[in-house]
Amino acid sequence: MSPLVRALVHFTVFYTCIEGLVVNVLYPARLPFVYKDIVLVVVYVAVLLPNLHRVLGSSPLANRLNGALVLFIGLLAVYLAVPSPTTMISELVALKQRLFYVPLVIVGYYFVRSPDDVKHLFVMMTVYAIGCSAFGIYLFFTGPEGLRALGADYAAIFYTPTGPSDVSTWRVPGTFTSSGQYGAYLMFNAIVASALLLLPRLERRTRAIAAIALVSIVLAMLASGSRASIVLTTAAVAIALVLSGRLARLGVWGVAVYALLAYGFVVFGPGVEDRIGSIASAEHLERFQRTYFGQLFLPSLLEHPLGSGLGVATIGARHFSEFYQVVLMESYLGILAVETGWPGLLAFLFVAYAVGDLVVRHRRLMVGSPFGVLWLALAAYAVISLLILPISTSIDHAPSNFYFWLTIGIVIRLIEIEHWRLWELRESAVATAAGPVAAPLGHPRPSLP
Repeated sequence: MSPLVRALVHFTVFYTCIEGLVVNVLYPARLPFVYKDIVLVVVYVAVLLPNLHRVLGSSPLANRLNGALVLFIGLLAVYLAVPSPTTMISELVALKQRLFYVPLVIVGYYFVRSPDDVKHLFVMMTVYAIGCSAFGIYLFFTGPEGLRALGADYAAIFYTPTGPSDVSTWRVPGTFTSSGQYGAYLMFNAIVASALLLLPRLERRTRAIAAIALVSIVLAMLASGSRASIVLTTAAVAIALVLSGRLARLGVWGVAVYALLAYGFVVFGPGVEDRIGSIASAEHLERFQRTYFGQLFLPSLLEHPLGSGLGVATIGARHFSEFYQVVLMESYLGILAVETGWPGLLAFLFVAYAVGDLVVRHRRLMVGSPFGVLWLALAAYAVISLLILPISTSIDHAPSNFYFWLTIGIVIRLIEIEHWRLWELRESAVATAAGPVAAPLGHPRPSLP
């Protein structure tokens, strides 16, 4: 990967942080919606064309995942030719939502030459996160007028329902077009900042940046009112801590987060406290029972086992269809079931299985790695993203779709790097006495462009 292409990858990571704000400010212009996608097309061409002969076989570790992705992509391509009750634009939007970011797996793989590349990327992301979090906190106190003063009128304005305090608060969208997207962004970057803080022998300046980022991210989560981001971030960090064997730190992290939340409740007021306090409410179980996932998932499969056509349930495609043509579905698996029936659903479950199998099979290997905590954090994020898909559309919209597929490529590459690190250690130890050691992964060490 050339320096220019690497710079473009860094640009897309940066632009992902502010894409929603750009859309807000420049609305009703349509082009800002695809600025990042245009750059990604350039990156895809620059990465895929020179490596087309070895893309699918770039790493034996990913053979099963490659097969699953080829099956999923091919199946959706077939469904594009199947008549759908929606418009052709809706079908193309659905296809784009499913597949456009999948090549980031390959980009993430070729982007990483060493763990230092991942560390550098994480550091840059924490720097961006400090600014994005600070902007969200600023908006909390200015209200929607803070956005309107910038000419940003596109973002939807959501207020939380009143709770015991009878106070409702604005759910801040930050640098995105909705508080949900902002929460998803904060979740991933909180995991990134936590991974840096858990990394051994981290430079003092970098550790300070990560700590400031994590504090500002948690406060921004409170301002956004995103309960899911808090729960899922906690789960991901806990998984990384448990798998890394740092159980003793769980208590320390728990106390620190408790103190930070208590401070946030004082600063942001009773409305935010009610919102976060409702996480433990039984309301969520009742809400799940009332979701379209619970009501329509199996009935839709029974009524239309081969699906109803692309674009019928995709959230982004609804803007190009009549209301009577769409099915309201707030579940990624539910969307696949409605649009592609059993074939599409099973094909994606095969992809999910391949990702989970990759993580489980190499967990022990990566726990002992010097950069294992970076891998564990990304692996935890990928697994949690898959586990919530029955009740979430997270990888079907920005920024989660971008982060998820990029993460998979980095996870694969870090496993490969660790295999080669251990092989070099063994070779240096026994080469003089017993001759060369067989290369791991079944092939000579690749040199990435």
